[in-house]
Amino acid sequence: MTVWYKKFLNWAPQLSLAVWLLAAGRLLSQTGSGFTAFLAPIFFVNQLGLSATQVGVGLGSAAISGVIGRALGGSLSDGKFGRRWTLMIAALISAGSSLVLAIANNFTVFVLANLLMGMGIGLYWPANEALVADLTTPETRNEAFAVTRLCDNLGLGLGVAMGGAWVNATGNYRALFVIDGISFLLLLGLLLRFIQEPERVEAPLPQGKGWSVALRDRRLQTYSLVNILFTAYIVLLTSTLPLYFSNFVNQTETSRGFSPGMISSLFTWHLCLSVVCQLPVARLLNRFGQVRT
Repeated sequence: MTVWYKKFLNWAPQLSLAVWLLAAGRLLSQTGSGFTAFLAPIFFVNQLGLSATQVGVGLGSAAISGVIGRALGGSLSDGKFGRRWTLMIAALISAGSSLVLAIANNFTVFVLANLLMGMGIGLYWPANEALVADLTTPETRNEAFAVTRLCDNLGLGLGVAMGGAWVNATGNYRALFVIDGISFLLLLGLLLRFIQEPERVEAPLPQGKGWSVALRDRRLQTYSLVNILFTAYIVLLTSTLPLYFSNFVNQTETSRGFSPGMISSLFTWHLCLSVVCQLPVARLLNRFGQVRT
């Protein structure tokens, strides 16, 4: 056992404790999010009685507020506010959105909760990615991002599996949103207690100044368009596919589709495969550079 442990330590990326703590926090919060990620559309259509179109509009509203949140999160992270405080606000808003989802009983409250969730997620990602970059060297940065994404997918996989088991055992969907909210509060506590704002070589930019630089960058504009295609695929995967499996696949006279447990198992396998491949693929592709990869 000791030999395998030492081999793992030698194989694992050599990253700072702060990066590992950030990854652990993401694992924690994503486990909570996994409880609801693929089951929320099923609950609001089949249990609460919203139409699939209404659920799509609600989830789409999260994308709209997410755009605003990312713009704001980038500005706050680059400015005097800093990465750490932006992350803590994101965790607090995300926790609030989960609790609003837990009490949602109509379309209006469902949209409000998704607007809050989109804002929280939007604030989170620019600050988190910038903080990982601050805490790493160019040689270790690819693997640091791979570790955070690995924990992302591992947390989702664990959450989806446990969420499916919970629904199969109790039929109580609303408790999943409460658990999700608690996981964000735990992330907030970890950030508050263990993560410090790193010193940056460059001076903080005046609020909003970075946007004039970013919007003139032609390569960034091209990359942004390509990125839209990837994110559209992810949104379809998490919002439409669960409903399709639940309502239209494997229909019989007594069953309309796959059970929540079966759907959770399918998505857990998908996420586990991502976890297993994440670090080996990152190391394999390090030699090619980001653009070729």
